[in-house]
Amino acid sequence: VMFSTPASLFGGFDWYQTNNLDISIRVLGFWWWWLFIIPSLRSRRPKGGEKKALDIAFIGTPLISLVAPALTKDTEAIWAANLAITVAAYAYGFLIYNEDEEDDADGEGSGPDWLKFIYKSLDFGAGRERGARK
Repeated sequence: VMFSTPASLFGGFDWYQTNNLDISIRVLGFWWWWLFIIPSLRSRRPKGGEKKALDIAFIGTPLISLVAPALTKDTEAIWAANLAITVAAYAYGFLIYNEDEEDDADGEGSGPDWLKFIYKSLDFGAGRERGARK
């Protein structure tokens, strides 16, 4: 019984019933996306749409985690917003993003220079940081 219902084992303790975690621990819950989940997915060196999706999610999740606490103190809602931006990035990466249209002559894609710089900066460790191009 105590394996399926932890309340039968810990229910008599006051700390189990209140379970008020410190705000710093609850904040780590929604920063988990940017600190651990997305970098773990990016470490597999994805290609194409998945790479684009993870690049967008890697930029979007810290923005959500910085802006959302000004709007709400509900850490579960912020965690859900990080999940939503990651799912939306994957939907864009796999359904809308066309890798062939994005590449130009030098293989860096079209778009503003600042956005190219951000995407190139996300590829740290790919040989580009040492000037090794193709």
